[in-house]
Amino acid sequence: MKTITIFFLSFLSLSSFAQDSTVINLDSLVQLAKSQVGVTYKWGTSNANVSFDCSGFTSYVYSSFDVKSSRSSKAYGTLGEKVTLEECQVGDCIIFSGTQAGSTTIGHVGIVIEKNDEGLKFIHCSSSKKHYGVTITDYYTSNYTKRFLQVRRLIK
Repeated sequence: MKTITIFFLSFLSLSSFAQDSTVINLDSLVQLAKSQVGVTYKWGTSNANVSFDCSGFTSYVYSSFDVKSSRSSKAYGTLGEKVTLEECQVGDCIIFSGTQAGSTTIGHVGIVIEKNDEGLKFIHCSSSKKHYGVTITDYYTSNYTKRFLQVRRLIK
């Protein structure tokens, strides 16, 4: 009986270890995303160290960690779980409308890389002349507050 019990406990330990080994290291995700800062914007691309569009960038980062993502910014509105801006965490996908005033259609996505008492920062690939390419933006001091639509939690 003791042998069976020990074997059973060992089996449980191995199962737990396998689950723990799939946990995503958010620091690594943020570091990978930051390693692309300065990479130029080019619509329809997802080429690390060369060029991205917004969904190409988020898709590159998320897929590098086996997180379900999309090459379409609009599709991010259906992925994962919707959370409030106040509940958002590092690694969440932040979603914005396009640049047309008053639009509620998804047109831009980024990844939350910092959230604390000092604010919220996200990384994204922008076509704006002010901050072209992969860049880090302070949400509360930007014009993105006017275009905010939702936050999606893709990483459990």
